[in-house]
Amino acid sequence: MHETDTHLHEAALVPFFEDGAESRGSTMVDGVHYEVVEHGRRQGEDRLRASAEIVGWLLRCHCDRWNSSDGSTWTDPFPWTRVPSASLEDLARHRVFAPDTDVHADERPEVEEAARAVWRREHIDPIDVDDELRAAVTARRHADAQLDAAVAKARRLGRSWADIGAATGMTRQSANERWKDRT
Repeated sequence: MHETDTHLHEAALVPFFEDGAESRGSTMVDGVHYEVVEHGRRQGEDRLRASAEIVGWLLRCHCDRWNSSDGSTWTDPFPWTRVPSASLEDLARHRVFAPDTDVHADERPEVEEAARAVWRREHIDPIDVDDELRAAVTARRHADAQLDAAVAKARRLGRSWADIGAATGMTRQSANERWKDRT
């Protein structure tokens, strides 16, 4: 999970099947793991698929806006593929080994860490940098307004453009050109 001033981001690896169906959750029936691919109207009517049929996982983030029902979804364009043996696993290339007896490889710490790194790099960091840019612009506007007000006050108190230029790190002429119409 990642929180910003405006959103809550929650990422997960979502199991999917050969035909593109996605898991909505999992359950166990008579000792066998199943994925819920469609919720039924009443208990016991869910459409189930054997978890052993999972072919991979989609890295997905649900991005919910605070104080609103608006939300969006981000999905990594590169699915995490299930491979048939541990020797073929390569988390950097999104290749994950999961035996039929434990198909929830997405719960393994090393898989979770690799997925989190991709999510952060591809989805969260670009959002955070946008927030940083917006905050910097807001701070600059505030600082510019504060500087304009200080210059106007200095002029009212009889300070020369040379004095103002020296205090602001510029020449008399530059100070005059910048603030003459604002004071």
